[in-house]
Amino acid sequence: MNKAPASLTVATLSLLSSLAWPQDFFDSVATQTSTDELDLDSPWTHRTWLQQKTGYGWHTPGVAASRDQAALTRTESQLFGEVGWRQNTWRLQASGSLLHDWLPDLENWGAFSGYDFTEQQNQQRRWRLQLADTFVEWQDNDWWVKAGYQTLAWGESESLKITDVLARRDQRWPGQADLEKLRLPVPAVQVTWNNQLDWVTLIHPLPDRMPAAGDEFDPYVELRQQQSELNLIQEHETRPGFAIRWRQQWQGLDAQWMLADVTSYESELTVFNTGPLGADVHLSPWRQQVLGGSAQWVKGSWLLRTEQALHNNVRVTQQNPQAPWQKTRQWRGMLGADFNGISDLLISAEYSWLYIKNRIPTLGEQRYQPAASGRIQYTLYNDRLTLEAYAQSITGDEGSLIRLQADWTVSDNFSVSLSAIEYDAQQADLLHPYRHNDSLLLSMRWGL
Repeated sequence: MNKAPASLTVATLSLLSSLAWPQDFFDSVATQTSTDELDLDSPWTHRTWLQQKTGYGWHTPGVAASRDQAALTRTESQLFGEVGWRQNTWRLQASGSLLHDWLPDLENWGAFSGYDFTEQQNQQRRWRLQLADTFVEWQDNDWWVKAGYQTLAWGESESLKITDVLARRDQRWPGQADLEKLRLPVPAVQVTWNNQLDWVTLIHPLPDRMPAAGDEFDPYVELRQQQSELNLIQEHETRPGFAIRWRQQWQGLDAQWMLADVTSYESELTVFNTGPLGADVHLSPWRQQVLGGSAQWVKGSWLLRTEQALHNNVRVTQQNPQAPWQKTRQWRGMLGADFNGISDLLISAEYSWLYIKNRIPTLGEQRYQPAASGRIQYTLYNDRLTLEAYAQSITGDEGSLIRLQADWTVSDNFSVSLSAIEYDAQQADLLHPYRHNDSLLLSMRWGL
């Protein structure tokens, strides 16, 4: 992970419990199947759910953004819908969400007086439609073609982005959700042969979804305090991206190799101009090349995994944060293990690293930057209640986070999740401005 203020990633550690030793790793992995009755003769499928998320920050932020005291952070409603159609070799799917954060409305109605919102915060929290996986798909014998908005998950490391370079991410609330919930769909065409060879063309690259100006995780919150006005100018890349992957399976072992030439979803500072009325900051993505692979090996109750990749042309900050960023070549790697040999308990651990091969003295990052994460997850009550503790040391010892979470499936149509997230960082760490942005998050979901 780069030391860019825009890059805070998510991760893991956790609790323990109980007995019984199964013989195979996947024998006791908790799985969940829908009990909804399906009309197998109909070409149509659909699902709908309503979710309400309420967040509360119980500390005063270390660097004041809009929130300058303990207060609510969000009250977001999400109505999700998906409809699918399948006929012979063709399949169509359309899905998306209607979202709205009620916190600014509560302020206007006099029901909330925690803090004022910036114009950008109001825009990001107002009613909006958000497209999810929406595509047309064709499959015949060994060939499979999928075109449209789709979520591309080519890597699984949670402590560092290694081979997972094709999916955008939602960076608005770092550390407050698992990796699979942070990925966003992108417009792409994917062609697969024999379930082994994948070719992907990324049509229109866009940056990660970032916090609005004034949000508690605004990556430029310190810079805004130094300038009377800060004007961020986001530039875009129009060239499509390309990636190819080969997958191979043997008994107990899965492996894949990938090569990508893609536009980054992060942005670098290219121009910083100051004047009497404030500062203009130009941000631009960069073009990078990634060559890497991953492997997973199942041995009884153990799943051993690794990801390794060479990243070329990656931009990193200099010691002067206002100076243009520098090109680097990086080797990124991860070694991980999951243990499922105790009934209803899953233990995961991950060690990753980033190594800058061509580091120069003016760079703001160390040559070798380790990270670590882990998770312990315990399920009970027939897999209806899941308890999890989750933590990470961020790449380069730039801070750490811990998340405790409980997920309860009350019924087939209603579930509740409660989590507590705590951040920690030293004075010089990347996470230091956000060290007091600890939060409680309550989420309720109804199937419709």
